[in-house]
Amino acid sequence: MIRDLFAEIQQKQETDGRYHLPDFTVSEGFMRDIVLEPQRISFTTRSSPNISLLAEIADHYDATFVNRYMEMGNGLYGEARYDYHTLSFVNLEQEELRAAICYDPQKRGYPYGEQVFEYEGDLLDHMLDQKIAQKSGTDIYQRLR
Repeated sequence: MIRDLFAEIQQKQETDGRYHLPDFTVSEGFMRDIVLEPQRISFTTRSSPNISLLAEIADHYDATFVNRYMEMGNGLYGEARYDYHTLSFVNLEQEELRAAICYDPQKRGYPYGEQVFEYEGDLLDHMLDQKIAQKSGTDIYQRLR
């Protein structure tokens, strides 16, 4: 049902060029460029993630979600987890983001510990995964199973 809702929103937006939200929500914001994949739904927002909107949708359908978000212009990179009316966040701090954006031309990538990442986004995902695993006390690969 949630996938159908997002497909309907995307269809309406493509048809009339205006932004749409579900009728049952009170949060403001918008979702554009909605992509429905087999295991996830992705979309873009403006300047900050629509976590409260996603929580309203989850409540309406009695669902949970994990939302990975980034807005580098505002220094936001993190994950929100909503599990039956409980919202938790893990974010990379400003210092962590600054440290990650250090391209090493000799290594042709972004060094982090013993590893070198070809893409900045891969490094940020790795750092966030480590922080989530550390916070939850579980190995990230166990968490993803």
